[in-house]
Amino acid sequence: MGTTDAVHPSERPPPPPRLPGPGPGFWWRVLGPPLAVIGSFVVAGVAVISLDGAGLSEDAALAIGQTIAGLCLVALGVMLLLTLPSTFRRLAVAGKGRTPTSIGIGVGIGLAALIAAGIIFSIAMALDPAVEDQLEDLGNDIGFSVPWQQGLLVFALVILAPFGEELLFRALLLRGLVRKMPFWVAAIVSGAVFAAAHVDAWQIWPRAVFLLAIGIGFAFLYRWRGYGASVTAHMTVNTAAAIGVIAG
Repeated sequence: MGTTDAVHPSERPPPPPRLPGPGPGFWWRVLGPPLAVIGSFVVAGVAVISLDGAGLSEDAALAIGQTIAGLCLVALGVMLLLTLPSTFRRLAVAGKGRTPTSIGIGVGIGLAALIAAGIIFSIAMALDPAVEDQLEDLGNDIGFSVPWQQGLLVFALVILAPFGEELLFRALLLRGLVRKMPFWVAAIVSGAVFAAAHVDAWQIWPRAVFLLAIGIGFAFLYRWRGYGASVTAHMTVNTAAAIGVIAG
């Protein structure tokens, strides 16, 4: 008689524990992050108009408004996150693998994104000479020369935006989309929404292409290494942007 390796039912390992409840529905998870972005823009716009009317300079009002928008993004993202069951909250912002390794990978992906940005804009300027003038106009519109304004810019771009946007677009929107569609489709959709949420994407078409590309890339990075890695990559890209604005 032959032998068998079959495991007796009583000796089989127990099934993995089921996650408690699905939490909020699909459309809530999909529409919540874009609505949070719109709400942040509205609050910041009202603040800029009020500050400008109070006699503050345009640059000062814009610097404060940008910071208010970033604070709103983080606050609304956290509020949306807190509506999820605790297990889903932990999964949404969890890291994968060793933290130092994830941070290093995030920095590397961020630097690769900057190289990709250089390639995209070089090709765009070769195809459309008007792009260079549009970039110069945009740089002149957002230049800050006063130190406290530059400090607010760095705080908003390098700290608030990465934490808030990765929370909204990756930890919430992307994870909501994958409940209904394959991951690569969810990555494209969330990347498109991420690009559309940036005002400058509507002003300069190469910027929209770049934002879509990094939105998709950050989605795959988030799946691979978790929230901390995507935040680190986002910080790396925005640090270069902040340096460019201040130096320009």
